[in-house]
Amino acid sequence: MMTRDDVRRTSPTSGNLLPSKALPAPLTLLAALMTLLALLALAAPAGAQFAPPEQPVAIDAEMRAAIVDSVTGVIDTVYVLEEPARRIVAGLRGNLADGAYDDLSDLVEFLQRLDADAQAINHDGHFGIRALAPVDPRYVEEGEDPAEAARRLRFQRAGNFGFRKVEMLPGGVGYLRFDSFETPDRDAFAAAAAAMNFLANSEALIIDLRRNGGGEPSMIRFVAGYFFDESVHLISWYERDNEKTVQSYSADHVPGPQLLDQPVYILTARRTASAAEEFTFDMRNLERATIVGDTTAGAGHTVHGAVFDFEGFRVMVRVPFGRAFNPENNEGWEGVGVIPHIAVPEAQALEAAHADALRTLIEAEEDEEYKVFLEWPLQEIDSRLHPLTISQEEMAAYEGQYGPRRIYIEEGALHYLREGRPPFRLEPMGDNLFRVGGLDYFRLTFERDETGAVIKIIGLYDNGRRDEHMRDAG
Repeated sequence: MMTRDDVRRTSPTSGNLLPSKALPAPLTLLAALMTLLALLALAAPAGAQFAPPEQPVAIDAEMRAAIVDSVTGVIDTVYVLEEPARRIVAGLRGNLADGAYDDLSDLVEFLQRLDADAQAINHDGHFGIRALAPVDPRYVEEGEDPAEAARRLRFQRAGNFGFRKVEMLPGGVGYLRFDSFETPDRDAFAAAAAAMNFLANSEALIIDLRRNGGGEPSMIRFVAGYFFDESVHLISWYERDNEKTVQSYSADHVPGPQLLDQPVYILTARRTASAAEEFTFDMRNLERATIVGDTTAGAGHTVHGAVFDFEGFRVMVRVPFGRAFNPENNEGWEGVGVIPHIAVPEAQALEAAHADALRTLIEAEEDEEYKVFLEWPLQEIDSRLHPLTISQEEMAAYEGQYGPRRIYIEEGALHYLREGRPPFRLEPMGDNLFRVGGLDYFRLTFERDETGAVIKIIGLYDNGRRDEHMRDAG
């Protein structure tokens, strides 16, 4: 997600936005807020720079007017939604002129009322007005404690910069659990490249963003570079206050092999937000991924935080200033989220994507032996997604001796025993098809005659081998 500097300190008398200090390169909403906290989390107690006033602050009519003027000035010039901005500005200024706030002499109560009135005019989860305690200028000048920066980096490394898990699932389907688009330093990019290179031999790829709340736009561009043979226009961002549109493109070079032909699936949940939503949105619109799971959070605006310094207190206003949109149709995901192609409960998203990937591969596969390799895990997944039960009467139809193999009922379930080997519980997977305990390479199926009687047991192996025995007479 592309943003610019997120926080400005301002003068309530001049109304000008003044950078409080140089901030890093453009950030996503989540990353920007984290950076904001890091820049102002200083030698004072944690969170002190964003704490509310310790004591009640009394304000008069002149102060209320100055606050409304400052707040509405930011909304009028920065808020990316121009029509709601005009209505909010008119509403708050009108309320002030009509005396609606005359009985509010407590700062916190007054700002809560302003926030509620603005939300009543146009509800926006990104918008907010709050009171802050005054900041000690010495802390602002000091900046972030190097020890704290090193500590944060240590935690990022411990989490492998958001790349939490990579593995090859049955059927040659790669899986990447990716929990954060982390700060784009050398180590973070190295972790990303290592994960993508591990998955290079996948027949298909599943990227799990169900726990990903966002992060850095440069990591979006880097990861996207693995899926396109040339740099492509991913998304555009419109920033109202400077009338600027920023275009974002995928990386034109990435370390190691690309994944250009593999089907890609992205798993989503309601908490998939910010940069994770942008990546999902980009890959969906470019028809490079199938989205599976729940609709995402719907956080498609970037946020500007303006902090006004008054004598004895500060006022902070959070205002959406940038809007993401598809350059082809001008549509974004703010408020609606990214809609999945395959809508399933979050908990079932991985199995649903894995099954769809295998079906896609099977449909395109011409080698019959390789189809068996792909069909084996698909049967397993389908049986998990659609579990079967059989009655005691149905179980009884399978009971009996089949040469060295025996099927019997114990504790309300079918069991399988072969001479000289331990017993296994059977679980139904389909018509006359059973899972054998925890064995992932072996299953049992049964053959019936024209009357429906079970006459044969057949052992199935994941390499295509079969062995069978007729049911003993009597």
